[in-house]
Amino acid sequence: MTVTLQDVAEVAGVNLSTASRALSGTGRISPETRAKVKKIAQELGYQPNQSARILAGKKSRLISFVVPEIDSGYFAKLIYFVEMKLQERGYSLIIANSQFIAEKEAKAIETFANNNVDGIFIASSINFENHKIIQKVKDETNIAVVLLEALANHEDYNYVMIDDTCGMEKSIEYLLGKGHKKIGFISDPILDLIRKPMYIEALRRNNLNEKDHPLISHPSLRYEQAGYEVMNRFLDMPDMPTAILAGYDDLAIGAIRAIEDRGLHVPEDVAIIGNDDIRQAPYLNKKLTTLSPPVEKMAELGVELMLGVIENKDKDVVHHIVLKPNLIIRETT
Repeated sequence: MTVTLQDVAEVAGVNLSTASRALSGTGRISPETRAKVKKIAQELGYQPNQSARILAGKKSRLISFVVPEIDSGYFAKLIYFVEMKLQERGYSLIIANSQFIAEKEAKAIETFANNNVDGIFIASSINFENHKIIQKVKDETNIAVVLLEALANHEDYNYVMIDDTCGMEKSIEYLLGKGHKKIGFISDPILDLIRKPMYIEALRRNNLNEKDHPLISHPSLRYEQAGYEVMNRFLDMPDMPTAILAGYDDLAIGAIRAIEDRGLHVPEDVAIIGNDDIRQAPYLNKKLTTLSPPVEKMAELGVELMLGVIENKDKDVVHHIVLKPNLIIRETT
């Protein structure tokens, strides 16, 4: 039997409108009554009828999130924190995985825009041709749009991003201070579009020539396997780098395995710095030195920007927030 809002109200001993306000988070209700109604609704298994809410002109309390992948530790962490912050505010999250494919990203944005979500998060879009689609959603609907990890200067949108160039600059400065004179960078097909330009810019900020600090990208592989294969190419160089920056931690893990398979040691023979500070980083045989982006803070600020627009605050103000990563020094350097 379907549990109705009237059922919840009767068990809680309140009228229907009070039960509705308690569950929607609106109106003046005592914290005790709100908590009581929510507890009873949960115990009874009450599910709000989203279609009825929308037809009544109310918010769906659904937020969508278009992410480029869900199998990396970084984006899994970002999704987790965004969902947690939304749930604390009474919203639900639905996810689409674009797989870094422009057409899939465009389709996901259009699908969500046509299905009564209150807002759309878009993470790490590398598909700049979708700018017109995002702008259309912003201009023609009441749907809020917030970019997380914006990869271009989208002046018209709210965004929160991590300054990866600053992080790589910190890493390079640290390695130079440790006496390393030749640094390499491990990349892959996706990083070539995202973090490769940031590495080159970080070298320039340190007055270094990129020709003296080689960047090698695997043309097809990703994650640990790419790190392993690319590191072997570095190890085959007659004058190999004494320090390596990996575009993300999974690449660093593969690189460490390649070094050890050659009978060499980290950090005595080659120092390694990763990026993203995945949860495995401090539990490897050699704890991984890595850049730690403030992902939870990015999620928290992104949700605040999103709900600020949805709940009619700051609608005419566009916020651009840039956060800096921390270099977490562990055993691989």
